[in-house]
Amino acid sequence: MSERDEAWVANVSAWASAQADIKALVQIGSRVKNDGTADKWSDFDYQLITTNPARYKSGEFARELGKCWAIGLEHTFGDVTKVTAVFDGALEADFIILRHSDLVIATTALGWPRAKVLWPRPLRIGISRLRGAAGTGWKIIKGGAAWEKRYSRLTPCEFPMTEEEFAALCGEFWVQAVWAAKRAMRGELIASQRTIHRYVIEGCLRMFEEEVILAGGKAYPRGRRAEIWLTESQERVANAGTTPERESLLETLSHLSREFSRSSEAVGRQRGWPDVDRTEVRGWITSLS
Repeated sequence: MSERDEAWVANVSAWASAQADIKALVQIGSRVKNDGTADKWSDFDYQLITTNPARYKSGEFARELGKCWAIGLEHTFGDVTKVTAVFDGALEADFIILRHSDLVIATTALGWPRAKVLWPRPLRIGISRLRGAAGTGWKIIKGGAAWEKRYSRLTPCEFPMTEEEFAALCGEFWVQAVWAAKRAMRGELIASQRTIHRYVIEGCLRMFEEEVILAGGKAYPRGRRAEIWLTESQERVANAGTTPERESLLETLSHLSREFSRSSEAVGRQRGWPDVDRTEVRGWITSLS
């Protein structure tokens, strides 16, 4: 660990210890796993467990932790906020703001696994998300033995794609691919380029991720470490560069459409899900290039 990282670890621990409303600060993510994935570029990930979530949801608390370059907010799972802050030297830290009572209930319920059938749906969902985030590794920064005991009940949890998600992903991919192709034909080249990179390639990566997992491989969301887990053909289309020129955009769309079709057919076939025939829409996109 670098001197900068050591200083950060000491600083965030001292800061959390001084906040009476923070009942626990739990580090998660690659830096607390023993799988060799963490390096000097890895960010710091935390679950901040507080009796006063509203105090932290603006992200302004990050400025108390050091010279802060930027603060970003992401609202997930209803009212849960993830604060991402970038500090001097490009040190990045994520804080998932969690309500103390919710975590106490969830970790207490895990101590009675036989009562799982009685858990209400919101509790089951909350526990699954907690296991998905922290089940593969955690470190108690603040909270002591009580929180060590609570988190020791966590086991890893994965979230395989559902048939509903599969259908939605397929539909969204083709809608966005057609939109991008039409914008290119109209001469709205920057709009087409944006859609390809924001939606069409993203759709491919998500389908590739599921395909790799179903084949017994290890994949990461949001294209992380994709250079390691993508197949050669998948990486070739994911690397497809685009310039704001009609021919380049349409050729890229044709390649992406072909590989998405192949991947979605493979996933649907293995999971026993119907994959609507996209021959016509794919043929229309290809005919433009």
